[in-house]
Amino acid sequence: MGATGSKDKLGGSPSVPQMAGGMPGAAGEMQSPELKCAVPVAFRWHHAAQREVYVVGSFSNWQTKIRLTREPETDAYSTVVQIVPGIHQYKFIVDGEWRCAQDQPRCLDSVGNENNCLEVEEAEAPEPEPLEEDQMGKEEPPSPRSSYNCQSVDPDEYIKDPPAMPPH
Repeated sequence: MGATGSKDKLGGSPSVPQMAGGMPGAAGEMQSPELKCAVPVAFRWHHAAQREVYVVGSFSNWQTKIRLTREPETDAYSTVVQIVPGIHQYKFIVDGEWRCAQDQPRCLDSVGNENNCLEVEEAEAPEPEPLEEDQMGKEEPPSPRSSYNCQSVDPDEYIKDPPAMPPH
């Protein structure tokens, strides 16, 4: 982040125009209809950190710090965030310092601050599997009904009291 960036409630986020369809800023807010089409997006910080790593971005109007979890086997940090489709900018807060990941796409915001950026596309619904030819148009199950051997329950059985419980 450049020295000319403005600060927000978190004390240091870059100035970024508010993106349409951003996530609600306060916990417990009702989910907007736009969030119903949110897509899970993985964020990873592959660099050193002493204590903690957060991600903040335009997907939450730069208001919500989302903590990344350390992966012990790789020392990387990661999390998954539900984000509405669109172009989003984000930054990591590593041990209290705002940082861009140099190994991820970067762009400049409206006042010249460098941020990471990503484009989230709508999730595609999986294609339904076509029915096999032998399943198409069949009304009867593959085995004859007479092979099921189900005896009908006497309607009087439904009005009887349940059996007594055995003593403990």
